[in-house]
Amino acid sequence: MEREEYMQSHPLVSVITPTYNHEKFIAQCIESVLDQTYTHWEQIIIDDGSSDNTKEIVARYKDKRIKYIRQDNVGIWKLGETYNKALSVSQGELIAILEGDDYWPVNKLEKQIPAFSLEDVVLSWGRCAWVKSEGKTLRVDPTNPIWFRNAKREDIIRRLLFEGFIAACTVICRKSALISIGGFRQADYTPYVDYPTWLELSLLGNFSFVDEVLGYWRFHKQQVSSTKTISMAEGHKYSIDFFKTLPQELVDLLGVSIDELIAAYQRRMIWAKLRAARIALANNEWKEAKKISKELLSSTAPNSMKLRALLCLVCAYCGVDFELAAAMLRRPLWK
Repeated sequence: MEREEYMQSHPLVSVITPTYNHEKFIAQCIESVLDQTYTHWEQIIIDDGSSDNTKEIVARYKDKRIKYIRQDNVGIWKLGETYNKALSVSQGELIAILEGDDYWPVNKLEKQIPAFSLEDVVLSWGRCAWVKSEGKTLRVDPTNPIWFRNAKREDIIRRLLFEGFIAACTVICRKSALISIGGFRQADYTPYVDYPTWLELSLLGNFSFVDEVLGYWRFHKQQVSSTKTISMAEGHKYSIDFFKTLPQELVDLLGVSIDELIAAYQRRMIWAKLRAARIALANNEWKEAKKISKELLSSTAPNSMKLRALLCLVCAYCGVDFELAAAMLRRPLWK
């Protein structure tokens, strides 16, 4: 089917928006959907028992395409249930993801939907811009489009296994593919659904990269990636468990060993602990910063990582933020 013909058919896009205490951000999230140049969508806002004014803010928007579902709080460890509840009531052929603290550029859907003119495409994604709480851009995903030009399925799977590079706020999935894997996936040890779901979808069809900023991911102190940094990294263990289930012929195509994946997971955990120590210092949580730093110093982390951990430990005892100490040394000790 030609791209123009596919656009003219106006496939309905169901936008799944899980939210919890996002009163500061939910209005911009909704308005970024309302402002879309492509208008054939529905937004399913599923509120996980917010205790703030999220419900009242959503109620201000009278557009019939916006559907609001409120549930008792189940938390991030049952996030899969929340996503799948929204999926079960969705009417769209395509499923887009936009959490309540993120937002889109106005042409996101118009730019991305044509990727599904190819019937073997099950997921499309694009560049993500990281923004501060107030919306100031920190950086834009530096993905090189050449990496994904004519990429084979095993190329995508290989990168997913090691990098987990796809930002949820840029993703649109084919609903039929999601249904065929049982909906959004979440292991007991993953405080998110995106990474396990992308891996499972990668076995069904092709992924299509669109070289545009297709989502704005907001960095703030209350989000899971800030409050549960180590748990987020631990969830990447899914790559190892997923790899163990692959047929041998696919493993041969990937050219990847289980030992390589374990080593990559261990490196990720080291960086996550360093980041958690930095966040603890920034929040004046000196005891927590000391604990994490000592764990790293007694681990098998490389000496370069231990040097950073030592600096964190010194900062914790002195009551000084890591970033301030790094600036004083005029060295980029933190990425």
